[in-house]
Amino acid sequence: MFEFYTNKFKDFTLSSDKTVNEIILEEFNNGNSIFPLEKVLLNDILILLEKSILNKLSSDIQFQKNYWTWGFVTVYYSNFYLAQILNRLSDKFYIYINDGLNKEVVYKNNYYEFGQNNRDNTHQREFKLLKSNYSTIKTYGDIRLKLIFDILQITEKDKIFKYTIDNEIKESEIRNRINYQLKHYKEINLESKNLTIYKKWYDDIIVKNKVSSHYPDYFQLLIINEKRFLFLSILLNEIKAINPAFKIKIQRLEQNINQKYNTVFHDVNQNTKALIGELLK
Repeated sequence: MFEFYTNKFKDFTLSSDKTVNEIILEEFNNGNSIFPLEKVLLNDILILLEKSILNKLSSDIQFQKNYWTWGFVTVYYSNFYLAQILNRLSDKFYIYINDGLNKEVVYKNNYYEFGQNNRDNTHQREFKLLKSNYSTIKTYGDIRLKLIFDILQITEKDKIFKYTIDNEIKESEIRNRINYQLKHYKEINLESKNLTIYKKWYDDIIVKNKVSSHYPDYFQLLIINEKRFLFLSILLNEIKAINPAFKIKIQRLEQNINQKYNTVFHDVNQNTKALIGELLK
């Protein structure tokens, strides 16, 4: 259903171990304005995927230990890396190499090149671009969206977009409030009743798959994380179906993560493991 975004990856390779930034810097220094990212872009996807999963697993353990504040910040970074993946899968994304190479990259006429100059290097630009890049799917009818309805277990279009691509919930603003307002990082003095309700809300979202705007904004980050992972899984499945090399890399990543469940991440919630499994299967 996402062929508009995924078909171009059929002939992309993973023959180089370099990243997008390294290739762009090399080509730019050589005076080139066209960048051969077809051999490295999927490397970036895999690196960002590992980062998003690592932050997801880390936040799960933090929540279980009642480290709620830092857990929400960690979830935020998982969300941010997911947004970066989705933008790289589309035809427009941002790179930051240095202050002189803080650029928009666009895929046009089967080539990658610089787009508009962008001096903004805040996280918020990533979420704004995510909404723009995936605006096409908001025009799809219910029949075409059935796969998304089924996988995300949501039957309302507006909710699907709210918790995946829409930038309606200002994720960066929530992260900043958590980090910089003095009312957070109070776990030492939290009463047991607070911990009980936090755990209930966490189970509602992770175990019972509840979606509600009535949860506090920092719990909205957790809902976004769950649904954005599932949304991404649809695109990754389409790429795996047409690119065997990428499928093998995903399988290796899955094997590595499964091994970590026996050591570093042995306390991770079973529902979180299932979500990661859905993404990588």
